[in-house]
Amino acid sequence: MGKQEIKQKETQVSTEQGVGKQLEQTYTVDDNCLPSPQELEAYKQIDPRIVDYLIDASIKEQSHRHKMDEKKLQIISKADGRTGRMNWWGMFFAFLCLIAFLAVAAYALYLDKPWLATFLGGTAIVSIISIFVNKDNSENKASKK
Repeated sequence: MGKQEIKQKETQVSTEQGVGKQLEQTYTVDDNCLPSPQELEAYKQIDPRIVDYLIDASIKEQSHRHKMDEKKLQIISKADGRTGRMNWWGMFFAFLCLIAFLAVAAYALYLDKPWLATFLGGTAIVSIISIFVNKDNSENKASKK
């Protein structure tokens, strides 16, 4: 991946005379498995076999990183699958509840209870309408992010 740098510069004035404080920070992160060629040459002067060891270690490190990336992708895939199944079952049971509300409303009409049928049928219709209205709102919120 190479070296990555994060720089931060800050200037603060702490008194009325203009005396201030300046802070500059630089973070350098080296994400390479092998040292730079200059460092390898210095290591080789210390011990000629160390370069072979560092190459073997970098191969093992790269293999380990690839395995960890694969595991992360598997975990993300499983989590997405669980979320999809939960959404599907939620919609299925919501549909069953709506059908039950409408069936009870029809039964109330059969028993000549129009006020109960109106209440239950209205509840089912309002819930269906609110699903479509909230769907549009949630899509707008998701697109704004």
